[in-house]
Amino acid sequence: AHQARDWTVKVDLGNVALYEGVRFGEGRMEALPAGSDIYYRFVAGSQLSRIGRASTQRLAPVAQARFAVASCSNLPKGFFSVYDMISQQDDLDFVVHLGDYIYEYGEGEYGEGAALVRDGENRIPEPTHEMVSRQDYVLRHAQYKRDRELQALHARFPMIAVWDDHEITNDAWREGAENHTTATEGDYQLRKQNAIRAYFNWMPLREQFPRQTGTLLPDEREVIYRRIRVGDLMDLIMLDTRIVGRDQQAALPTFDVSRFDPNRSLLGDTQRTWLQLQLLEAKNQGAQWTFLGQQVMFGQLNLLELPRLGLGDLKLDNLVALNMDQWDGYAVERDRVREFVRSIGLQNLVVLTGDIHTSWAIELYENPFLLLGGVLGKPFGVEFVAPSVTSPGFPDGAAELASTLLPLVNPHIRYSELKTHGYVLVTVTREKTVAEWRYATSITDPAQIGVEDLAKRRTFEVAAGNSRLTDVTPGVIPCIPGLPCIPLPPLPVG
Repeated sequence: AHQARDWTVKVDLGNVALYEGVRFGEGRMEALPAGSDIYYRFVAGSQLSRIGRASTQRLAPVAQARFAVASCSNLPKGFFSVYDMISQQDDLDFVVHLGDYIYEYGEGEYGEGAALVRDGENRIPEPTHEMVSRQDYVLRHAQYKRDRELQALHARFPMIAVWDDHEITNDAWREGAENHTTATEGDYQLRKQNAIRAYFNWMPLREQFPRQTGTLLPDEREVIYRRIRVGDLMDLIMLDTRIVGRDQQAALPTFDVSRFDPNRSLLGDTQRTWLQLQLLEAKNQGAQWTFLGQQVMFGQLNLLELPRLGLGDLKLDNLVALNMDQWDGYAVERDRVREFVRSIGLQNLVVLTGDIHTSWAIELYENPFLLLGGVLGKPFGVEFVAPSVTSPGFPDGAAELASTLLPLVNPHIRYSELKTHGYVLVTVTREKTVAEWRYATSITDPAQIGVEDLAKRRTFEVAAGNSRLTDVTPGVIPCIPGLPCIPLPPLPVG
């Protein structure tokens, strides 16, 4: 904004495209001062929107950044109580949404929206059937944007978003998806194009390549990965581990050795090369911390681990994994990223993850299972996995049992909470990064919207140059590095 214009800027969004009777307006602001809060609203005829707040990127030096991490918000599964909790913060720089911002399912397929009623309104998805056509995706996005908690979140803080699978359909990959049947739902590429087109029309991010004039077709490169700098404090590199380069998930869970095939990819050659360049630039340009914002769990998650005997015995290692959709299903791709990070001497790497509806704090090792033999190697980074906004985690009983047993064969997992909905609050300084898991009391009781379950709050920190996680939650006995971290109840405080 400019003082000469009474601190205002006006942009005519116009009607740049028309598709199936829907008009969209878009515009670009002229250059604005760095490190500034910008307040805005939209005017359409006599209609005025609420006032929103945005921020421009800060230049060096930056002493602190603070942001929330969220994922997996299925409207008919619950109220967006977590979004209300985030909106109550008054000092966030931005919100990172790691995908599954919307879900494709129809009513009753993955949530009963009819059972959730507030002020006479239910949460039955629109349309009531599974999204396939462009109009289906448009209607679903529009419905989500009417949610009062989501509206308040967007008005309160800038959002840095990336898609996962459910913005298209479950377990999507480059050429197909688990939840797509060509015989009844048509061509997958057309469905994907419909979803991506609607996503760019309705989400707060700019396409990296210009569209042809008079069309809403997305660029065929489908590029959503990008890098955001926060002065000299941190770089946030947002990745697409879902559609632009992903090969199909391994057919068999746990024992499918195809996940060690070096020809299988999660990122794709173009994005992998781009990522390496961004990591190198982050190091050379002096970013104190480097964050990867991406969809699926990076750290290993296994039921049983066999020792790696050497490169010739690669397929003997890591045989019993739990989830072929995450980086475990693309082990060589993960090794490529790790080896590049090591080769350039990049320190202070933090991976941010969503997708699996549960909470995890993980130290990242080449082979964490050596820890069980008493060999304490140095991790090359840490991973914070955010819980879901509403999508279900483990059922009661199973969640507690899994949190107790999994660290016995996964000693790099320092914390897990597998059933409660919430978000991660991240505070970054030059000395350390602190991650605080905060949980909602309820997502089904309208009277409890925005109410935090304070007893569940859990806090970990990682010091610069260390990459080891320390539990700093009041009343919690810290785990010993290199030993399985068995969860214990907090001690009484006060």
